[in-house]
Amino acid sequence: MTIDEKLKAVPIFIDLDDEQIAQLAALGQVISIERDQIVFRDGDDSEHVYFILSGSVSIFKHDETGKQYELKTEHAGDFFGEVAVLDGGRRSATVKTLLPCEFFILSRQAFLSLIQTSPTLLTRLFTALTSDMRASTERYLREELEKQRLQSEMELERHRALAQMVAGVAHELNTPLGIINTAAGLIKQRLQSDVFTNVGFDRKTRAIFEDIVEAATLMEANVMRAHKLVQSFKNVSVSQIADTKKRLDIAEVIIETLSLYKISARRAKIDIQFQDALGDHTRIWLGYRGYLSQVLLNLLTNIERYAYPREVGGAAQVVLSADDTRGVYIVVVRDHGRGIPPESLPRVFDPFFTTGRAEGGTGLGLAIVHSMMTSGLKGSVTLESTVGAGTSVILAFPQTIEE
Repeated sequence: MTIDEKLKAVPIFIDLDDEQIAQLAALGQVISIERDQIVFRDGDDSEHVYFILSGSVSIFKHDETGKQYELKTEHAGDFFGEVAVLDGGRRSATVKTLLPCEFFILSRQAFLSLIQTSPTLLTRLFTALTSDMRASTERYLREELEKQRLQSEMELERHRALAQMVAGVAHELNTPLGIINTAAGLIKQRLQSDVFTNVGFDRKTRAIFEDIVEAATLMEANVMRAHKLVQSFKNVSVSQIADTKKRLDIAEVIIETLSLYKISARRAKIDIQFQDALGDHTRIWLGYRGYLSQVLLNLLTNIERYAYPREVGGAAQVVLSADDTRGVYIVVVRDHGRGIPPESLPRVFDPFFTTGRAEGGTGLGLAIVHSMMTSGLKGSVTLESTVGAGTSVILAFPQTIEE
């Protein structure tokens, strides 16, 4: 097969007549490259456009870690290298032969001269460029969406594993706590029986006896405190909380929850404002009242405990809206208090992480919120905070929660 015949088989040259094909053949040259050879590298000078007469090539890039990403594979009849030649820049990718290849190559000057004298060729070139750009954009979007999906799944799995671990540890702690509580109660009961209370102890022995009774009382009180803490640990696992899915007015659920918190809010001087921004959006939610209520109560407790100085209080807003394009409700719980330091933001949803241990924080409030939002309400929770300007927690969950 002659060079002219090979060029006629290249789709971009299909409209050229015999004379134009002969002129084209005179402008370029044919080269052959063996299999698994580099044609050019990312960053090389752009000197030629390559038209594949036979064989196939892989076009790829490397990221900063050296990992290789294949952009596309080209076969006989395709061409590559035209973008860098057109703009005069350096190569933006590496090309390697997958099979023994035969190329027809045109220098930059010859290529520019050719497309200037052939409107049809110019149209085909830009059609091919547009198609490549569209395909590259779609591929990039697919990869980014897949990457985000994988990251979300990994994040969810990490929190599930942590929640299960915490719930398991809590369950194991209950048995020894129960034994200690029973033993402390038995000691206190025996010490306060008539056998001991009617004994005429001397002053020193009486003091020791009273110390033992007081120690038993302290043991009972702190075991009870530990038991309550363990119950909080167990709540990190959504499976520990029973709730029933119902058709509910989403705004009424929030209003009822805020009413439950009214006494605590008044005591802490927290002024809670509810803004219903649903407008014409649907108000009927097929979901779980208990999960959403506990999420909101935990967030309001966090505002009471951490956002404002004790006995000073401040404002808080709960805003309800909807995004019908995604089929979700959005609830924002916002304060204007201390805010969270930037270095703490990546860990706020981790069980046991807290910056308020001195204020009685256990580090479980936001862990429970995350677990309930992702596992129970099939939604998401994000947090934005600026030190000195307050914190916003954004809850997004389906208007209809599927099983």
